[in-house]
Amino acid sequence: MRGAEVPGVSSPLPPDLVVIGHVGVSIVHAGVVSWTSAGGSGYAVAASAAALIGPRVGLVATVGDDADLGPLRDLGVDLAGVAGVPGSSAKLRVREFADGARSFSADLGVAAAVRTETFPARYLAAGRIHLGTAPPDQQLAWLEYLGSRDCRAQLSADMFEHYATSYPTASREVCDGVDLIFMNQAEYDALYGDAQLPVPKAPLVVKRGPAAARLIVDGHPQEVETTAPQVTDPTGGGEALAGVFLALRACGRPEREALKYAVRASASCVADYGVTGAHLMAELKAIREEAC
Repeated sequence: MRGAEVPGVSSPLPPDLVVIGHVGVSIVHAGVVSWTSAGGSGYAVAASAAALIGPRVGLVATVGDDADLGPLRDLGVDLAGVAGVPGSSAKLRVREFADGARSFSADLGVAAAVRTETFPARYLAAGRIHLGTAPPDQQLAWLEYLGSRDCRAQLSADMFEHYATSYPTASREVCDGVDLIFMNQAEYDALYGDAQLPVPKAPLVVKRGPAAARLIVDGHPQEVETTAPQVTDPTGGGEALAGVFLALRACGRPEREALKYAVRASASCVADYGVTGAHLMAELKAIREEAC
C-alpha cells in the first residue's frame, strides 16, 4: 500500500537534499521530569536543513493520523515523499540517567515497514540523499532500492548507539554502502573499536559531545569545536548537525566550513527542549545569513 501523499510544498524539480527518516514524537525522561516534542530523525534533519535552504529539502517518511507536519510546511520542506497511513506515527523514547547513560526504545508504528513505493521518482535526481537514524535493516532496504534505481546521489547515513551495539554487522554494512557517515565516538568504538576491523573508506563526521566534531577524510582528521552549551535536552543535536552540514554542502560550502556551522547548530539545539527550540532557530537564522 502506497498511502496517501501528504499535502505540502512540492516542486517539479528534484530537491538538492532528500532526507529519509522517521517522523513522529520524541519522549524524553530525565529523573522525574519528562517532555514530549515533535521528533524522529527525518523530522529533525529535514527541519534543520530546511531552515537554511527551504524547499530544496525533500522528505521521505511514513506517518500516521497523529502527525503534525505544520512546522515542516512552514519551513518549506518538499513533502511529496511523505505518505499518510492510518495508525500511529513513530514514538521514540529516551531515558536520561544521572551518570550520563541513556536508554532507548521505539514504537515505530506505521513506520515499522519500509515503503519504497512512496519515494517520488524525481527525488532520484537529487544531489544528496541522507538516511536518518533507523534500524539498520531499514537503512539497508533503502540502499538496495536506491541501487536498483541507478541512483547517482551522494548517499549519507547516520548511526545510532542503540543500533550500533545491537546490530553491529548490519550497521557496518550500511557504512560500507554510503559515501559519508555520521556517528558519535561511542558508535565508532562499538563498530570499529576492534583493531582487526577495517575502518570505513567513506569520510566520517564523528560527533564528540554537544560542541565538537571530527571530520575524517582519507584517514586525516580535522577538529572543530565551539563554546560548550548548558545542555537541556541532548536528543536531536546530532540530527541538527547532519542537517546543517548537508545543507551547506549542497550550497557548495567546503567540508570544514560546513562542519563549523553544523557544530554551532548542534550546540544550540541541545540548549532547548526538542529540535525546533528558540536557541536553535536563532542560530540557524544567523547561519543562513552568514553562509547561504
